[in-house]
Amino acid sequence: MRTAIAAVLLVVSAATASKILPQVSNETGFRLAGERIRFDANTRPEFTEGQIRYSAEATRSGLVKWAATPRGRRMILRFNSAEYSVTIREDGHGVGAGSAPQPALATLVAATDHTKTKAYDLILNPTFSLPRGAMPFSSGEPSIPADMMAAAWAAEMLHIDFYARGISLPHHLRPDFQSEWRAMATELGFPYLLHEDEPERPRREWRTIRTRR
Repeated sequence: MRTAIAAVLLVVSAATASKILPQVSNETGFRLAGERIRFDANTRPEFTEGQIRYSAEATRSGLVKWAATPRGRRMILRFNSAEYSVTIREDGHGVGAGSAPQPALATLVAATDHTKTKAYDLILNPTFSLPRGAMPFSSGEPSIPADMMAAAWAAEMLHIDFYARGISLPHHLRPDFQSEWRAMATELGFPYLLHEDEPERPRREWRTIRTRR
């Protein structure tokens, strides 16, 4: 009798644990609208009802497009783990498409400590668009909201990738940063899109993803 009761308790405990453990892991990985973003085997995001209700379509579509690229997939596989927590916030009042604020010094210093969870913020502006009446200078630049957000996901996650290596700002003038950005932008279909701070922008015909620092 005691054996049977113990077996029942073990099953109940296992069932309870299966419901509790995911709540712990939900605090890491990518978080949108207060919930962890789930990805399938191909890193395609599977949004919850809450995420669909409380986030912008452009934000979600941008992630889908970026996640389908080789570098986007690799970055998602890296950061969608217990070692990292990336909180996505939407801000429709910003002047740029997005930003990734530099984390605290302690987070940068802990870059090589795989036992500690590093937290980062990724801020996206799903309302960001070209000025009224403006047109992209070429087919190699984003023009619709989903494409704008795909570029913003890539651009700001690249900053977070550098933070995760323990590299603080500024990033834009680094040759390795610009080399990686050009490859990411090309994979998205935007080979002429630049990623730099406004003061760095020379006079030219190509449009820049504006960032806030």
